[in-house]
Amino acid sequence: MNDQIPGQETLSEDDRRSAFREELRLTPETGGGRIVGRVPKKFLMSAIAVFVVLGLGGELVEHYFGNIGLPTSTAPTTTFTTPPTTPLSATTTVPSVMNAADAFIGLKFIGTASVPTFSFIDQHGVTVTPTTTQGKVTLITFYNKNCNDICPVLGAELHDAIVDLGAKAKDVVIDIVNTDPFSYGASNNPLALTQPGLAGDTNVHFLTGPVANLNAVWKAYGIQVNVGASANEVAHNSLVYFVSPSSQLAAFATPFAKESKLEQFSLNSTDIKKFARGLELEAISLIQ
Repeated sequence: MNDQIPGQETLSEDDRRSAFREELRLTPETGGGRIVGRVPKKFLMSAIAVFVVLGLGGELVEHYFGNIGLPTSTAPTTTFTTPPTTPLSATTTVPSVMNAADAFIGLKFIGTASVPTFSFIDQHGVTVTPTTTQGKVTLITFYNKNCNDICPVLGAELHDAIVDLGAKAKDVVIDIVNTDPFSYGASNNPLALTQPGLAGDTNVHFLTGPVANLNAVWKAYGIQVNVGASANEVAHNSLVYFVSPSSQLAAFATPFAKESKLEQFSLNSTDIKKFARGLELEAISLIQ
């Protein structure tokens, strides 16, 4: 990757790494990866925060953004930029006719790719891995612990999908991986679950762990996390993966929402219900 900007002075990799760890208060153990790119010396001297990109290859890249790079012009608007290619190599099989629900949620069929491994603690202090939920359909998705990103919209869609599943909900598990490197401690009542009404469902897990471990999983699942030096400067692309009972990645959907000037996310109730319906139908198609 080459993001050099003409006229800027070059810092060594060690200088960039030190600046990054100082701004985010990361230790060498939790601030893994390498830093590339250029940062002007006056940028650091004026105490403006160093922006970085986490994920997609585990690289840390200085990155400047104003409105967090999230479009707001049309409705529905894609909240984040989807990775240009399917995150994992697999044989793609696509039905000849995509139904309206699949099209609305941006469903892409993966095939039979193995689920990237992870091991995180959920809101109950229980260790969860991909094999924990083997035998059930698992939805794996990503948003912030404090519900200050797409969480209010995507959380509502997940909640409605569970309600729509009815008795079949017992065969579906939802794993939500934390995307906030500023708030990654385990909590028994994270806003990520309480705000959208997911806290009471035993089949919903909010997963978190050390930043280095989170970053590895973001990379594996094609999630790019843009962060700044303050807690409200976090943005990421948004995906929902569908995992079959035999632990194979079957498909992924692309959530969307509108972002206000105050960086708050919303979507009308009709579209939330339509997206939830799409999640429900794909989950049902995988139940054995």
